[in-house]
Amino acid sequence: MKVLDVGCGPGFFSIEMAKMVGNKGKVYAADLQQAMLDKIKAKIKGTEFENRLTLIKCEQDKIEVTDKVDFILAFYMVHEVPDKSTFFKTLFNTLDEKGRFLIIEPKFHVNEKAFIETMLKAKLAGFKITAAPKYLLSYSAILSKNN
Repeated sequence: MKVLDVGCGPGFFSIEMAKMVGNKGKVYAADLQQAMLDKIKAKIKGTEFENRLTLIKCEQDKIEVTDKVDFILAFYMVHEVPDKSTFFKTLFNTLDEKGRFLIIEPKFHVNEKAFIETMLKAKLAGFKITAAPKYLLSYSAILSKNN
């Protein structure tokens, strides 16, 4: 299994996903800030996760993942993306045909109207909303290419 933690920050979810994917899995931890990636690198140094976790320094409008991934996590970060249309198109092309994309956005930064507009941009990029799980103080959606 290959997963992408986009906007990974210091790797809270990246490392947990690396545990979940096992020895044959791969986690791509992508962030704009090199300092965040350096924190993950320090956390995994000398551990089995060095082989499972690939750190990716993103540009404002570019995420360089050459493999198709089975799962994408965007936790509390989509509201910070200036060009959501390009963001969603990029991730649509990165996600495997049967993959899933979980978006979780904080209600204390994002209002309902803004979240609905974000989901519209995801749909325009080709995604389908397949579920809306409940997370405390958050809006969320699970997106896919196919139902």
